[in-house]
Amino acid sequence: MFYRNKLKTLPTSEKEFEYSLFDKNLNSKSDDSQEMASGKLTYNFTTQSGALKTGYGFSELKMPISTTDLDSESVINLRGNEVKAIWKMKWYDSGNDENNYYLFYYNDEGYICYENMFSTRIATFIIPNDFTEVPYAINYRIDGEDLLLFFGEGENLLVVSDSGEDTISSAPIIKSCCSHYGKLFAITASPDSKLVYSEDVDVTTWTDEKTKNLDFTDERGCLNKIISFDDYIYVFRDYGITQLSIYGSNEDFSINHMYLSDSYIYPNTIAQSGDNVYFLERNALKYFNGSSTRELEFDCKELLSKIQPSPQAICYEGKYYLACRCDFKDGAEIGCESYSGGYINNALLIYDIEKQYVEILRGADINQLLAINNPLKSKLIACFNNQHIDKIGELTQDGKLFGENLPSLWQSVKSDLGYHAKKKRIKGFSIKSNSDAIVTISSENQSRQFAVTGKSTIQKIRANIIGNEFNVKIESGGENIISNFVLFVRVRQ
Repeated sequence: MFYRNKLKTLPTSEKEFEYSLFDKNLNSKSDDSQEMASGKLTYNFTTQSGALKTGYGFSELKMPISTTDLDSESVINLRGNEVKAIWKMKWYDSGNDENNYYLFYYNDEGYICYENMFSTRIATFIIPNDFTEVPYAINYRIDGEDLLLFFGEGENLLVVSDSGEDTISSAPIIKSCCSHYGKLFAITASPDSKLVYSEDVDVTTWTDEKTKNLDFTDERGCLNKIISFDDYIYVFRDYGITQLSIYGSNEDFSINHMYLSDSYIYPNTIAQSGDNVYFLERNALKYFNGSSTRELEFDCKELLSKIQPSPQAICYEGKYYLACRCDFKDGAEIGCESYSGGYINNALLIYDIEKQYVEILRGADINQLLAINNPLKSKLIACFNNQHIDKIGELTQDGKLFGENLPSLWQSVKSDLGYHAKKKRIKGFSIKSNSDAIVTISSENQSRQFAVTGKSTIQKIRANIIGNEFNVKIESGGENIISNFVLFVRVRQ
């Protein structure tokens, strides 16, 4: 005899949660009460397309060997064992009525070296000098002639032009300058960093008699960078921004203190794009529009380490690139983080100014960034600390650091999937991944890892994980496109 089963069962409903849109901005805040589609930690993936795609990387810099064939490139062979700084210069050849573009670098032999970016490179050009440390370099133009000026300890002003090199003993050592209303303004590289100016805009002829000082004695500290911007001169300082106005051709100056900060402004992160100047202040990114200073609103600033030994930044093609130190708080060692010599910077934050979107390259110890912009070829290049100090690299999107794959990760926030205090079972998931990947799904009770073999079609994988809150982690070790990620969830009603 058969008896009807009178045991009551809990009603359930099937739900599907789609995460094929990975384009939500990274949110590293500790509060996890968000929808799971938000990435709590993401690096070495690009995500704006709505899929997880291969992230940024660096390869050895290549440049064309001719202005008539820009697609054929060769590696720039470097002299010496270390590249300590990089610069660029444009020379106008009046005889041939054309511009020549050169890449300069300072090496461990103490030479200033340079290469033509668009010519057959047979031997490296070198400029012997007596600088005792990496010099300051300033691009300058006077009377239609392009100059590259080098200032530093141990050497007089070194002027490089298309006619050769020259040294000038009378000029002060400066680290930043700009011309404005017929006058030249500069910040000296002395410890007290004075602002000097002259009506002689040819800095190569400066003497102490030709310059005058403007003194700033207030709590904003040393002067670091000067720019002519929005009809005014702005001086960026350790702890603030000062505006300088000039009335007529006399010396009637108006000084206005525009901004006072309680945190140090890193001078090598000051970069202008459009109507704004961007900079890093402790662990906050800010921008100045000529009248006010505001903080950039993005939700991964908690990753920025409170101590930044040597951050560097530049604006390039509508994005702010910040090489800095981040604390990812995950115990992993990616790229430079595993080097025996340690690292100074370990991340490159790429902030899309228009879209207000952040992506991260993790594992590169960048020393300096430089944008090559000219009508022939545009690239973002960098030199490095420690392991790759002997290289100049160009930014790529192949997810590799000089040929080695950078591990990439997308990790969701912890979420109850919109059903608070209800037990749920993740039955499985679907995913489309064109190369191998690892998916880890965790709850407060258990964690399971799934190896996904790369295929061109959508795969469905069983999971069977029970819990109230879940997070998802997706890892890849090479070129990849991951999309169509869907969780299949059974929810108790």
